[in-house]
Amino acid sequence: MNWTLLIQIFGGLAIFIFGMKLMSESLQRVAGDRLRNFLSSMTRNRVSAVLSGVLITSTIQSSSATTVLVVGFVNAGLMQLTEAIGVIMGANIGTTITAWIVSFLGFKFNIATFAMPAIALGMIFQFSKKESRSGFGSFLIGFGFLFLGLDYLKSSVPDSAKDPESFQFLSQYTNMGFYTILLFVLIGTLLTIVIQSSSASTTITITLAFSGFIPIEAAYGMILGENIGTTITANLAAIAGNRNAKKAALAHTVFNIFGVVWALLFFQAFSHLVDTLIPEDPLVNKESTRFHISLFHTLFNVINTLLLIWFVNTLTKFVSRIVDLLASKTAKDKSSIRLLQSGAVKTTELAMVELIEYTKKIIRDTYDFFRLTEQLLTESYDGTRVSQVLKKEEELDQVRSQVLQYLNEVQEMGITGNYGKDVLGIMERVKAVEEMGDNFASIARKVRKSHRQKIFLEKSGLHTVKEQIEIIKHHYELLLGNLERSESFDILGNPQIRNQSREYRFQMIQFIKKSESKLRKKKFQKKSNYLASLLYRDISRNLDNISRQLNASIYADV
Repeated sequence: MNWTLLIQIFGGLAIFIFGMKLMSESLQRVAGDRLRNFLSSMTRNRVSAVLSGVLITSTIQSSSATTVLVVGFVNAGLMQLTEAIGVIMGANIGTTITAWIVSFLGFKFNIATFAMPAIALGMIFQFSKKESRSGFGSFLIGFGFLFLGLDYLKSSVPDSAKDPESFQFLSQYTNMGFYTILLFVLIGTLLTIVIQSSSASTTITITLAFSGFIPIEAAYGMILGENIGTTITANLAAIAGNRNAKKAALAHTVFNIFGVVWALLFFQAFSHLVDTLIPEDPLVNKESTRFHISLFHTLFNVINTLLLIWFVNTLTKFVSRIVDLLASKTAKDKSSIRLLQSGAVKTTELAMVELIEYTKKIIRDTYDFFRLTEQLLTESYDGTRVSQVLKKEEELDQVRSQVLQYLNEVQEMGITGNYGKDVLGIMERVKAVEEMGDNFASIARKVRKSHRQKIFLEKSGLHTVKEQIEIIKHHYELLLGNLERSESFDILGNPQIRNQSREYRFQMIQFIKKSESKLRKKKFQKKSNYLASLLYRDISRNLDNISRQLNASIYADV
């Protein structure tokens, strides 16, 4: 075995994958918000969803990144499953662009001389303080590394006519008829699972076929297998997600497996179609090999999409039934948002989508605390409600810890540009949520203790508490109502919303000053129950703290 050759091949592959990863991440960094807005506006019907998948994947050059992004959006509730399936179909078409780039450029020019200027220019842009220029610089560097890696692959895999011994072991598997195709489907699947990039494995396939180590039919088989293998990334990302995330990932797998099945059943007819569209015989003109493979890859995904785009609802029901059945057997309900640990494709954009949606969720959850607390204060004592509040406070603490841990992981990935401000805003809001939960739990404990000691709020104190609760209720409506209108926290920067929040906060402060002034006057006149007054003051201060944290949740980005 030629170890030097293998090291060169794997080194070239590593450079290729690194370049593709850098390209994808830099584009997502620069256009993260635009990508999300684009997906939101372009997924209203199945055709536009497919087109959005094609365009995004063609741009960021990674179907894995697109599908993981989509799984994250479904997990966070930003996208319906039917819309996600359309985007995934489009992503499968978009990823074929890489094969055409390699086919047109990869074997025609001296790639190294083409790649080095891109890396050099990218380094110049990289030092720019402007985020968009720095991101473009990273993109150019990734672009250069991609083609540099391709050059290493091309030069490391020798021409079969000049060095027939290097890959001679492959020849024993290329004369088994249809079993050869099945074997190379398996090889393509395993290769893509291992390297986590269908674009990289497609490039390897083109290189091997172009160099004459595998026949064109075996290359077609590898392409089919790579379409199955590429689904592993989304499935790994969905493991930690909710049911909807798992359904989106499974839909990707079912879609591609269905395509491979029909392509194998009609393999001869399908291959003949490719040969008809590209008349040159790969056996005679090896230059045409790469174009045959690229066309086969594109036609496969286009035809598969045209076949299944009319059955999106059926596919949705099918994967939903499977996931729901498996979930019911494990007795775990995963329908709520859960943070994804995005496996091989961790992107800041996906992380921020999840963190924003999860933070919005726990803010909404505090409203349940508020309603329970309102009932504790204004209705007859119920020990069950106290237990519910305390239990919810423990659950909220666990969720808060999850968010903070994930925030730490995101920061370790590297936060750039506007995302740094978003992270600080999320941290402030999570802190506010913790404070609100503590105050609701504190009120519940005080109500339970006062009930045991037979201490009750006086009529005037109860009336004052109800008025304070009304102010908090309006404050909550302002916060939650606007959160529902936007996919991010940007809407809370609206001056009208902030002025209204400040007005509610001012009302609470003035109300407490006025009520405590009355309380001191009653004490001076000895007209109030001392213990009941202490109970009111403690509860009033807790409500004031909740009001303060609601205001902090709106002003967190300042």
